[in-house]
Amino acid sequence: MKKTLKWSLMMMLAVVGLTFASCSDDDDTPTVGTVEDVNGEFTGKMTYAESKAEAEADPTATELELKVANDSIIFNKFPYEALAAKIVGEENVPGIVELVKDLEYKINYTATMNAAKDSVIITLKPTALKIEAAAVEVTIEAEKTASYAIKDKNLKFDIKAANVKVGGTDLPGWTPMDLSFDMKKK
Repeated sequence: MKKTLKWSLMMMLAVVGLTFASCSDDDDTPTVGTVEDVNGEFTGKMTYAESKAEAEADPTATELELKVANDSIIFNKFPYEALAAKIVGEENVPGIVELVKDLEYKINYTATMNAAKDSVIITLKPTALKIEAAAVEVTIEAEKTASYAIKDKNLKFDIKAANVKVGGTDLPGWTPMDLSFDMKKK
């Protein structure tokens, strides 16, 4: 009986010890994000409108791809068709697209982590979008910071086509156009 009691007590202690040992080293340590997490290939949509209210009421979306590398957002094929339609009229867009083809555009930025270390805050520094084949220069502005959610791998940013020059002269009657990007990392 003494042997059985000792043996049972020893087994209970072993089971209790294993229970605590298996729970003491969880591998669920959260990964801390860095500003480099935003680098990569993205796919998503650009919506555009002359006002935010118009964009929300009837968003016109264009599918696109872009790349984020170190300190810049790179468009190999910037979706300029909406801008062209507003500048030269919808009926002339096919001719402009044939003339310009693929338009490359790059937006420089600086990035910092938010306090919770779960997203990257991006301050955009856009330059003018130049469509040299059509002698058009679009002044691009970024009024808000962009953000990249590390967990969701979602990049969101807004830019504004604030002014247009054709042949070096301001286009009369230009109304600024908001361009909103909602991108997902591949």
